[in-house]
Amino acid sequence: MYEYTGNIHMHSTFSDGALTIPEIAALGNKQGLNFLIVTDHQTLAGLDQGQEWYYGQTLVLVGMEVNEHSHHYLALDVRTVVPDNESNPQKVIDAVNQQQGIGIIAHPIETGSKYYHNGLTFLWTDWSVQDFQGIEIWNHLSRWRDELTGIFRGLLLILKPSLALHKGPYRETLRLLDGYQVQGKQVFAYGGSDAHGIRFKLPLTSIEIGSYEQGFRSINMHILTDQPLQNNLEHDRQLIYQALAQGNSWVACDYYRNSRGFRFEAQSPRGKWGMGSTISWHRGIDLLVKTPYPARVSMLRNGEIWASSQGKKHRFSVNRSGVYRVEAEHRRGWSWQPWIFSNPIWISE
Repeated sequence: MYEYTGNIHMHSTFSDGALTIPEIAALGNKQGLNFLIVTDHQTLAGLDQGQEWYYGQTLVLVGMEVNEHSHHYLALDVRTVVPDNESNPQKVIDAVNQQQGIGIIAHPIETGSKYYHNGLTFLWTDWSVQDFQGIEIWNHLSRWRDELTGIFRGLLLILKPSLALHKGPYRETLRLLDGYQVQGKQVFAYGGSDAHGIRFKLPLTSIEIGSYEQGFRSINMHILTDQPLQNNLEHDRQLIYQALAQGNSWVACDYYRNSRGFRFEAQSPRGKWGMGSTISWHRGIDLLVKTPYPARVSMLRNGEIWASSQGKKHRFSVNRSGVYRVEAEHRRGWSWQPWIFSNPIWISE
């Protein structure tokens, strides 16, 4: 398998971002990312203007973010603009599915902060919807904003935005994801930066909110493919979207420890299966986890911690069916830092 790293949620000057797509691509290339997916609000201008292309070693793909005030929805692998419909988000989901795209509920849980636009949030409240492909479990900008709990805390976060990474995704968001997966629905985990790069001028200086560079070093998507990228737009576009659509991927905070080299698979005498797979339970199934650095690994079954292990190589013998996924933490100082959130392997009865 071939591993590639990318960031799938950001904005350019085609909507409310500070940089052009070529400028964003240059930063992605500098950070060593293999792909970026620009998701400007309510437009596919980057696609229409031919800016979906390789910039150095980084492939830029263009999707969009639908809806303005609530029910934000990432539409990937679409070719025509998906209209807003905040009052009936199922219509948005259906429109993405009609294009055979990948639809992701963006930052569904937020608390907001009175120190940032008077507590403005962009929540997802309609959970009667169906047939979406994923949930964004970890959004760097959203989590940073929610951590603005006071003036002193805000100053610290401006000086050191990485402080917002220490708590990881909201458990409520993970519970929502687990709920769908336990029902057997192919709903996968995604994460991204939501970078805007907006600068606010102060009397003697300026501050940047939602930095692209910070975001690209933080919450990323890692995918596994059965073929290498070939520096060919159409071939590589299809390969990346296929891995994202099939859940052969994980969400990671790469800021302190890059998760490149992580693996999670099921293995038995009958074969091997990766993330996003569904297999029938039979005797002799082991779940194998490898982390590039020593980690505290939790194996979750149906949303609850089922087993745990510490080290770089981990093996868990399976004695029953369930939905299995991995959460890994790495040690930083005296504490454990949220790090890797895998997509699941379904083991059916």
